[in-house]
Amino acid sequence: MKNKDTMTNPDFQKLIALVLNDLAIRRTMLENREQEVSQQMSSLEKDAELEQLDDQIQQVQADFDHYREFQDPQFNFNATKYLQGPSMGLPRRPQ
Repeated sequence: MKNKDTMTNPDFQKLIALVLNDLAIRRTMLENREQEVSQQMSSLEKDAELEQLDDQIQQVQADFDHYREFQDPQFNFNATKYLQGPSMGLPRRPQ
């Protein structure tokens, strides 16, 4: 295992961008599930699941806020473009 000190700053910033992108996606998925639960379940089931989903959203948001503190605003990296490029086996989106 490599030591984190051997990571270059651009590699670190890329890692941070990917983590933030992943956490944002997770938060969106949890929020979408929260809306589904609100609309579909009975009150006892709904309350329990909504509480659990809210806890998960808060945990993801706390991680997002923590890692965002490490992000260099001058670092130019588009995680969405990176994840949708041919390196992931997906066709490039038109520019």
